[in-house]
Amino acid sequence: MKRQTVSITKQRAAYARNNGICVICGKKISPNEKEWSVDHYIPRAVYKWVPDKVSKDLIESQDNLFIVHQKCNFSKDSTLPTNQAISSMHANKEIKDKTLKLYNKTQDGVDTYRAIKQSTFDSQGKKCAVCGKKLTINDATLRRISNNKGRNRDNAMCVCERCNIKAGTTEQKRKMVKKITK
Repeated sequence: MKRQTVSITKQRAAYARNNGICVICGKKISPNEKEWSVDHYIPRAVYKWVPDKVSKDLIESQDNLFIVHQKCNFSKDSTLPTNQAISSMHANKEIKDKTLKLYNKTQDGVDTYRAIKQSTFDSQGKKCAVCGKKLTINDATLRRISNNKGRNRDNAMCVCERCNIKAGTTEQKRKMVKKITK
């Protein structure tokens, strides 16, 4: 499946909506579009693992789209939002209220995703399924073991950032899966 990109028009609108301030760290973001990182505050992984048309539309909406520093986006990675995290966002009340409303409408999917990720993480002994590196739940990325099977608990693995990046190429993913299924 081809990775979806966010149009530059939507990116510019997200940048302007928060006055060029990163919602994660609260610092100014460069106006240079090449330095921007696009963040879906409620991660896209939620609707990919918990298919729900309504959640997908909400998660892909402009209200869930933010421009952040690349470093902040990597540190947030696939961390799931909470009411407390939303109230701590570096944004005005209107943006926080819209994000909270969106979160509340997608909370069942977020909770289901969180449960799949947590049970997978626990069953792996809190380590990367590929390299064995010790992880925290926020550092772990949920991936499918086999791209030929659906996204469900039986086809899930948690991996570290390094292995997640490697798994982005088909050849590397095959090698990784072969290693963990031996």
